[in-house]
Amino acid sequence: MLANQRKLYPLLFDCAAQSLLEFGRNRLHGDLGITAVLHTWGQKLDFHPHLHCIVTGGALSPDRKEWHSPKQLKFLFPVGALGTLFRGKFLAGLRQMLEAGELHLPDSEPKISVNRARWFSLLYTRRWVLYAKRPFGGPQQVLSYLANYTHRVALSNRRIVAVDARHQSVTFTYRDYRHGSQRKELTLSALEFIRRFSLHILPPGLVRIRHYGILGNNRRKRDIEAARAIFISRGRAVELQPRSVADPPFGEMCCPSCRKAGIRLA
Repeated sequence: MLANQRKLYPLLFDCAAQSLLEFGRNRLHGDLGITAVLHTWGQKLDFHPHLHCIVTGGALSPDRKEWHSPKQLKFLFPVGALGTLFRGKFLAGLRQMLEAGELHLPDSEPKISVNRARWFSLLYTRRWVLYAKRPFGGPQQVLSYLANYTHRVALSNRRIVAVDARHQSVTFTYRDYRHGSQRKELTLSALEFIRRFSLHILPPGLVRIRHYGILGNNRRKRDIEAARAIFISRGRAVELQPRSVADPPFGEMCCPSCRKAGIRLA
């Protein structure tokens, strides 16, 4: 993955989104809305590429006249089955790219066809973990979640507790999820800290926040208005503040002072 970011990050996005959209069409007979955010780091700044996806709790029918919610209230889709579908799609795409010679192969990658077949068989037998959280309580929770996960790379300043110029080291906090999410400290040499942080610098132009389904750029204006109309006709309040003319379209950012849209974060 690290040696082929321009090829494999888009594959990760596409396979995750298509798996979710396929479940939505098969089980809810409509289109979901998905916002996917690429993360490449773990708590210790190690390389751990994965996606965070926010998914609508239902689907818009193809004629945009009905909103289909899941029959059960505890979950949207079975995560085991969804993880299996995602695994199949990703490995099929990976195999196709390898056979077409589109990927740069590290020395550790099996080059003999027999070894590669054995390698793929092992990946198919392993359980791919897909983790799902409970639904958000409302728009404010969605915004709070996005604020924490979208415009931050690898490490926030508040987690850095010491920079030792004499010993050329950096100390930062992390959560040990294997031991009850305990807050611990990790000290790295300056060189190792820079090496780990550099793993998460994306290639120029690679978009790390993408929208799919009814939230896709080419249809969200039409489909979101249709979904709102359905909720209003059902007598359900749409928990969104009315947007002023100066506010930017969905998915864009504006300056909190002058309200001018089009902020770009370097």
